[in-house]
Amino acid sequence: MIKNIIFDVYGTLVSTGTGSLEATDKIFNKYHLKQSTKEIYKRWKEVHRIHTKESEEFITEKDVFIKDLDVLFKEYNIEGDAKCEIEPMLDSLLGRELFADVEDVMRVLLDHYNVAIGSTTDTYPLMKNIENTVLNEIPYIFTSELLKQYKPKKLFYEGILSATGWKAQECLFVGDSIDDDIIGPQTVGMKTIFINRKNIDKQELLNIPDYVISSLDELGEIVKSF
Repeated sequence: MIKNIIFDVYGTLVSTGTGSLEATDKIFNKYHLKQSTKEIYKRWKEVHRIHTKESEEFITEKDVFIKDLDVLFKEYNIEGDAKCEIEPMLDSLLGRELFADVEDVMRVLLDHYNVAIGSTTDTYPLMKNIENTVLNEIPYIFTSELLKQYKPKKLFYEGILSATGWKAQECLFVGDSIDDDIIGPQTVGMKTIFINRKNIDKQELLNIPDYVISSLDELGEIVKSF
């Protein structure tokens, strides 16, 4: 029986929009590279993933972004100061909005389940994005900065269980990343739901999540089935 629901935030409850792509353009367009902004941003995501997934020593996501940009400047032969030029990307982390299906569904869930947030992010931008929303009513909020771990490291999910006292078999993790929100939680025994906001072909998901939904409106009935 599911008693506790843990949500990823960005891409799941809060839309990231095109802010990161626009920030990449602001940083790199003055250098007139042959690569397009989309190509640079794709590479940035790859570098960011390496730095959060493979780094043994924890650093904040702000510092990860600076480290990413330093790598990219070197790769593209740019003489720039990553610390000075990172601001557009950090600014893009703020001012993000909830998906339209979040408000009503979350209010119902908060009345019937223990609810938590488990997000790879620094704490400040997350709290700024959820202030004055229903998400600010969620009693358990865990960020990578608070846990000193990044998804999909097992210690991230174990940290949530340790802090709450919840049993893994009574937890459901909901998110939009197969590695971070499905495979990661499954390593500690949680059930999982993949929210398919990008309309990925279900065959590509290889039946890894316990369920796949396209909207949070589908969540209530599915939770009851566990």
